[in-house]
Amino acid sequence: MKIKGFFRSLSLVVAMISSSMALAAGNVNCLSQLTDLDFIIKSKNQGLLRFTKQQPAQIVSYQSNTDFDTYLDAAYQHILLSNPRGNMPCPVLTATYKQLIKQGSRPEAPSIADIIAPFELRQPNNDKAVLLVHGLTDSPFTFHDLAQVYYQQGYSVRTILLPGHGTAADSLQHINAQQWQQAANYAIKRTIMDYESVVLGGYSTGAALLVNYLTTQPVDDKIKALMLFSPASEPHNKNGWLAKWIDLIPFVDWVDEDADIDFAKYESFPWNAAAAADDAMSTIELTSLAKRKLPNIPVFSVLSDIDSTIDTQATLALLNTLHNKEDRPSTQFDTLVLYGDKHAIPAGFASDYTIYNPQCSHHDCKDIRGISHIAVVNAPTNPHYGLAGSYRNCGSYLDDEKLYNLCKTTKQPNVGERTAANLAQYKPLQRLTYNPYFHELSRQIQQFLHVIEQQ
Repeated sequence: MKIKGFFRSLSLVVAMISSSMALAAGNVNCLSQLTDLDFIIKSKNQGLLRFTKQQPAQIVSYQSNTDFDTYLDAAYQHILLSNPRGNMPCPVLTATYKQLIKQGSRPEAPSIADIIAPFELRQPNNDKAVLLVHGLTDSPFTFHDLAQVYYQQGYSVRTILLPGHGTAADSLQHINAQQWQQAANYAIKRTIMDYESVVLGGYSTGAALLVNYLTTQPVDDKIKALMLFSPASEPHNKNGWLAKWIDLIPFVDWVDEDADIDFAKYESFPWNAAAAADDAMSTIELTSLAKRKLPNIPVFSVLSDIDSTIDTQATLALLNTLHNKEDRPSTQFDTLVLYGDKHAIPAGFASDYTIYNPQCSHHDCKDIRGISHIAVVNAPTNPHYGLAGSYRNCGSYLDDEKLYNLCKTTKQPNVGERTAANLAQYKPLQRLTYNPYFHELSRQIQQFLHVIEQQ
């Protein structure tokens, strides 16, 4: 273990004291901090929110005999113990949160822990469920909008918290891909025990964990479909394999050091996390995957043509490899939603795939410079990441304080994916955090679910 040093400890103490004083004064919450530029800059430079209050043990024993309510309670307590702002008021009342209040799972006045903890939306007398697994640096808040799409179709909806998440970014220095897979495997097996019909959905790294499970484990026929959102196939940066070696260098801990002002997602990023993500993606690399079989279930996928986190061409090759008609007759229901240029689909891609390629037809999307990796799962109405949300993703300018400040404060920022071309042409560029086609996506998901339910 590398020594973190005196300044890390001092920053953590300062963060805890500052947070306690602010909460005692009653003048700060998770939303007010999003627009407090002085605090944002101070937090970015000093790492005030980058470190956990403590490094607790594993959330819970990932044995299938651990009931899901016990898991949810343990995960919630884990967040409270370790997140430096876990108790901070956070009045972000999504439709999903309001339902959690109604079913008695959350208080009416939420804290950050309440907002980001894993949850279950329960349908009465219901035997079908969707299990959603989030991605690297994220939290279950990622699924507050998608959960509504599934719930309105009569599904109970479960989410989990991957190890190293929900607390502070330095927690990702103490995890590995095997721990993520163990958590995902538990949730899948437990959900199969509790429901008769199960749909699996994964975002980014969560998608890779699901594909690995389905192609390596005996699969119960209760699993009816796989749904992938910005699935992690290969990193856009092809030097990801170097991360584990760079992480061994003393005092070189961080790829990015940001303010971590986003209560629902880490903004700082340690080298160990990059190494773990590369390991997770390596489990589904094409040479290995071609020798394994996906169960006979349909696949629904959503991705952007200019994803700057994951290689879109690698993802399309992954989907094409999984589209094996001999092993999987249900390929006739495989569906792809591609945002951007349809010509990104290679000539050799399966000709019988159902493909949706939404095009901008309204004012809210006409000035967007491409759909980002992180945008696909959030609705424009999302109170945090949406069109009118206070949060701005300005992580492209960590080394340029002038552009970073301008990105955070300008009244009309350019918005889109942070490709090299966009960053060169549009200054400053705020990374898009919501999907302007989310309403269409909801309909596409509903149609897909309706089809598979008829089989």
